[in-house]
Amino acid sequence: MGNPLDITSGLAQAAWFESLYAAMIIPAAIPIVPIVMQAQGDAGKLWSGADGWKATIDQLEQAQRKIEELTRRVDPSHWKGDDRTAFEGTMDDYSDQLDFAIVMAWSVTVALYILAVIIGVFIYLMFVITTLLAIFATGIAIAAATVVGTPVAAQLMAQANQFASVCYRVLSTGSSIITQISRGTTYVWGAFLGTNVLGQRFNGNAQVWATFGQATMNGADDMLKGAVNYLLVKRTSEVFGANPTTRLGTPLTSRIAPLTFGEKLAATLGTADALNGSPVLGSFFSDWGNSYGTDEDGNPAPGHKYVDDTQPKST
Repeated sequence: MGNPLDITSGLAQAAWFESLYAAMIIPAAIPIVPIVMQAQGDAGKLWSGADGWKATIDQLEQAQRKIEELTRRVDPSHWKGDDRTAFEGTMDDYSDQLDFAIVMAWSVTVALYILAVIIGVFIYLMFVITTLLAIFATGIAIAAATVVGTPVAAQLMAQANQFASVCYRVLSTGSSIITQISRGTTYVWGAFLGTNVLGQRFNGNAQVWATFGQATMNGADDMLKGAVNYLLVKRTSEVFGANPTTRLGTPLTSRIAPLTFGEKLAATLGTADALNGSPVLGSFFSDWGNSYGTDEDGNPAPGHKYVDDTQPKST
């Protein structure tokens, strides 16, 4: 079954087009555009990812129960001595290793659920706000199309600018909160990851450093792709407001100029990104680091030699 967050991707895309439409008519709405651009996402996938981690936790806990069952299977009266002691010690160490892994998995699961809800709520709010701005813009356009409606259009424009100013502050504050929460999450994950690695090592897992290093190499291409896409979106969004009339962070009432040529170019690129589902300028990089192994049809997946050298192979 789906969840209410599954539609956030479509809502974010709709909010993008509505924000552009509103910005073409209401200058004070222009600084909202880069916020919407950077908020393109899919909270439903975050929720699904959390579900996947929860399934992993279930498997780890099941393995832990099997270990305990195996340890208790042979009665101590039937097996004594150093071998029994060594066996129980090894099983205890392995169970402790699973404990650390379970704690780490829970930290990721809970964080993903929280992020999914927060980002999902923000996208819903963003969609509602941009829809109201689009309605304002439509009313202004209709009124301005008639001679007698010009005064009405001017009055609506003043109201729209004031409303856009409030909306900008709301979305800007929400975006900053999400950014801080995301940063905090990375610190928490880093702490849990370090604890997990040390816990694994001190409980008999001599291969933990090699495993950690291999996992880092396996995910290096994905991390680099994510960083490139993030920078592309961030740099594109920074074009908005970068003119003598206003800059992001200044009161919206100071924005009286229409979209500049540079902003129009950025809007065009942002539209292509929204339709593509990711930055189009990063598409070549996606080919460089495509999925390793095989695709859904069982055919060899394309990818750069780096991926072939670092990712595990499907058999």
